[in-house]
Amino acid sequence: MDYSDYTGSKSSVSEYMHTLSDGVRLHIIDFIPAVPVKKRPVIVFIAGWISLISGWKEFLAELTPHYRVIYAETREKNSSDVPEIKSASFDMQRMKDDIGEVTSGLVAQGTGFVLAGSSLGASAIMEYCRSGGRMPLCTVLVGPNAEFRFPRFLGSLIPFIHPSLYFAAKPVVKWYLRNFRVNSEAEKEQIEKYELTLDLADPYKLKKNALGIKNWSMAQGDGKIGVPSLILGATTDSLHSTEHLKSILSYFDNPQYVELASNRETHSAKAAQVMIEYIERIT
Repeated sequence: MDYSDYTGSKSSVSEYMHTLSDGVRLHIIDFIPAVPVKKRPVIVFIAGWISLISGWKEFLAELTPHYRVIYAETREKNSSDVPEIKSASFDMQRMKDDIGEVTSGLVAQGTGFVLAGSSLGASAIMEYCRSGGRMPLCTVLVGPNAEFRFPRFLGSLIPFIHPSLYFAAKPVVKWYLRNFRVNSEAEKEQIEKYELTLDLADPYKLKKNALGIKNWSMAQGDGKIGVPSLILGATTDSLHSTEHLKSILSYFDNPQYVELASNRETHSAKAAQVMIEYIERIT
C-alpha cells in the first residue's frame, strides 16, 4: 500500500507482521521520521473496532513527520493472521495483553512511549493502564468506551448466528447504526466509514470479538488510571456521547477532556495538533 498521503516524504514506512505469544500475528504499519527527534516519545496507536487506517489519514499525516508512530491493527481486523480462530481469545484481557506485547517487542526498553487509540482500541488501552505493566508517559484516547453493552435482541442473537450468515445480517446492523446510534445527517462521513468497515470485516473474527467483549466494563476492575490522559470527544458523535465520555473521567487520576465539533474532526489534523500540544506539555 502507498502511504505517501499519510506522511509524504517526511517518514519512511515499513509494514510487517508482529507475532504474539499465542501465535496470532498483528499487522503493523511503522512510520519513522526522516529526521528522528531523540527526545520525543514513540506513539503506539491502537485504532477502533474493525476500523481502517484510511479513516486516520489526515491525523497521521500531521503526526508522522515528527514522531515514530507504530500503528498496530488489532486481532479482530481482517489484516491479522489467526491460525485457529475457534481456539483464539478475542476478549478484553487478550487485547490488553496484545498491547503489552506490541510495546515490549517494538519499543526499546528505556524509550518513552505514548499509547493512543480510539473506541475499542482506547478501551483496551484503559484496561492495559490498570494492569501494572510497563506504563506509557501518557495516553490519548478518542471516544473511549467504559463498557460494551449490545442491544438485548442483538446480544441474544450473536451466539446463535453462524459467521457465514454475517452478510445477511449486516444490513440489520447498518440500519441499527443509522437509526439508533449515529446521527446520519450530522455525521454522514462517520456512518459511511462504519459501513465500509463492516463491509470489509472478517465475520469469524468479528463474532469471536463481539462475544469476548460484550459484557466487559471498566467498573468490573479496581484502581484508577494513574498516567496523565487526554480524552477527546465530539459534540455530534452520538455513538460516543459526550455525557458518557465525561463520566469516564472518574476512572483517571489526571484526565483532561477536550471536546471537538464532530467525529470527522476527532480524526483530523486538528485533533493531531491537540494531541501534539498535550504530549509536549506532559512529557
